[in-house]
Amino acid sequence: KYPAVGMQLAREIGTTTYRSGPEWEERYGRKRIDENKPHSFKPDFQIESYLNHQGSKFVNHYDPNSLLYISKAMDMFDMGIGQKSFEAGVARVKCPTLVLGVTSDILFPVFQQQEIAQILQSYGTPVTYYELRAKYGHDTFLIDLQTVGAAVKGHLE
Repeated sequence: KYPAVGMQLAREIGTTTYRSGPEWEERYGRKRIDENKPHSFKPDFQIESYLNHQGSKFVNHYDPNSLLYISKAMDMFDMGIGQKSFEAGVARVKCPTLVLGVTSDILFPVFQQQEIAQILQSYGTPVTYYELRAKYGHDTFLIDLQTVGAAVKGHLE
């Protein structure tokens, strides 16, 4: 049908990067599914079971081609294309801008968000920058609605 095993594995690996190590430790630690069963190559720890479930759910809901196209679109996005530099591309943004950084986000680290905010400010764009100290990594915007919502509210007011 399509490369379900590869797609599931990709989702499992991806899922580990969307969140943070401290959150995984707090939620699962080294908890086994069944302490009385001997170790095997099947999911043995609760975290493995969770990742396996997330991968299976993803495979059953999405066409693998959609993942390829979304991934390629993200890879190709560059505000500097057609401009003299990345900075020149970012400088074209003139509307008030909210930039959020999450300290535990390893996909888009805060130093990148700080750089964007600094470039915008240096070109006179009104910027609201918040650095959120959340344990949920990249998925903070999906999980910690109170904190993210407060940042958005602060920017809009």
